[in-house]
Amino acid sequence: MCASGTRRRRPAWGWAWGWAWGWAALCLFVSGALACGRSSGVPEAFVDIPLVDQDGRVIRSSFFAGEVLVLNFMFTSCPSVCPRQTRLIAETRVHLPDHVAQRVRFLSVSVDPENDDARTLKAFAERWGADVPSWRFARVDERTLGELSKRLLVFEPGAPPQPAAHTSSLYLFDRAGRLVQRYGARASDPERLAREIVALDALGRPQARHGDRGVDAAPFRALRAEEGLR
Repeated sequence: MCASGTRRRRPAWGWAWGWAWGWAALCLFVSGALACGRSSGVPEAFVDIPLVDQDGRVIRSSFFAGEVLVLNFMFTSCPSVCPRQTRLIAETRVHLPDHVAQRVRFLSVSVDPENDDARTLKAFAERWGADVPSWRFARVDERTLGELSKRLLVFEPGAPPQPAAHTSSLYLFDRAGRLVQRYGARASDPERLAREIVALDALGRPQARHGDRGVDAAPFRALRAEEGLR
């Protein structure tokens, strides 16, 4: 949780569990490519979810463009966890090879639609050096936020849907839009996260570019279905 005071202990960053659908895992690792699944590459969780970014523009499906997506939830007035997580993502981008950094998409969705308008999100992104084309800070209305929470467990189970009660996880989607990893709130190793992003980015590309070869796809061969996850 992002609130101060008593918190439940979250697992260490090293404890990351894979989430995906059984057929998706079979398709990905038996064929060794991303040929099956939805060709659009838009994560199912964001289908019919209107997103408006820090420039006041609607985020279209072309933004996802069949690329790896790193997602987190945040709000700009968060005093501690959200800034730290934003810094972690920014540091992760630094550790990515240039050609991968240009492809990977980052999305930070505010859980405080009442206060986080486009201008506020823009200021937050600029403050953390995150106002770049591949990283969008998005606002949704309260109804849409509720729908997202059903799909991605945005808020802690049993907690009221208030900004400070949102989960502090990082979500990693593959190039076909499948959720394959959810990292715990204590994620703190940008180099390791960058390595896993590089590995996932390389999967299924017909010709790996220099620097893509030899990646370790083992962390993603253990994908398992998570009951209730859409």
